Amino acid sequence: MAKLGTTAVKSGGGVKGKLIGGGIVTVIVIIALFNIFNFADTDANKIGLHYGGGVVEDKKFKSVVPPGSTNKLIGPGDTVYAYPIDQRSYIIGGAGADTDAGDEVTVVSKDNVRLGVRVQVYFTLNRTEDTLKSFHERIGLKTDAYTDRGWNDMLQSYFRPQIDRALSAVATNYVWAELYNNEAKKAEFQTAASKEFTRLLPAAVGGDYFCGPAYNGNNACGELSFTVQKPTPLDKGIIDGLEAKQRAELAKATQEQTNQRVNVELQSVQKQVAMLGAQGYLLKTAIESGKIQFMVIPQGTPVSVPTGTATLPADR
Repeated sequence: MAKLGTTAVKSGGGVKGKLIGGGIVTVIVIIALFNIFNFADTDANKIGLHYGGGVVEDKKFKSVVPPGSTNKLIGPGDTVYAYPIDQRSYIIGGAGADTDAGDEVTVVSKDNVRLGVRVQVYFTLNRTEDTLKSFHERIGLKTDAYTDRGWNDMLQSYFRPQIDRALSAVATNYVWAELYNNEAKKAEFQTAASKEFTRLLPAAVGGDYFCGPAYNGNNACGELSFTVQKPTPLDKGIIDGLEAKQRAELAKATQEQTNQRVNVELQSVQKQVAMLGAQGYLLKTAIESGKIQFMVIPQGTPVSVPTGTATLPADR
């Protein structure tokens, strides 16, 4: 009986061991399959670049992974680098800036005044396959631009220097007061700076990697949106001096208007004196001011005019 019991226990343990062993094998197989069959996803606002990375193949570009893809099968060791396709911005200074809120681009005007300028650039990434692939291999891998931090580093490394260069080159064509309080000149400055930046950026990054904010992958690339706020002298005393000058000019203009009005009135008086005589003009003025009252009585109309009673002084 003891032997039979021992045999039974051994038999039961063997079944249990087989079940556990089978489960372990299944897990190993699943892990192996996941390593053999790799999957990739992309968000709706991102496009992926699929690169090989297996032990038996080169790390070369394979395909584009469309936005919003789910569980796309890729090879073992392969990698998908995701880049944004929605509108992006690079803002220097102010609320929501990609730099410090107090940051500004410093330029020097034609009359050697240092000005601070805040800038907003809006754009999208060119998603043409060859262009996007070139951007990734020339810029993206170097800056890790497929990550949020790397994307910001890319903007600081490539956008900021060209913005500084563009604004500095154009600002020397204007005196500071034109850029500060002349809207037409400011608009002209912005247009010129935008054209210069659009020229400098592709040369710096090595291609037309960036399009306008309205680009959607099917239409024309378009130009980036480039906006500058009012250039402001870094020396606030210059603004105070300009405002004082404007107040003085306004006071001068007001005084000139007053003098002109007085001269017109004086000429009118001189004409009336020449026509009425001095006494006549004084009488006319007194009547118009209400100091002398009179009535016009037609000829032949009986009128009784009361006379006052005079009181004579008593004899002494």
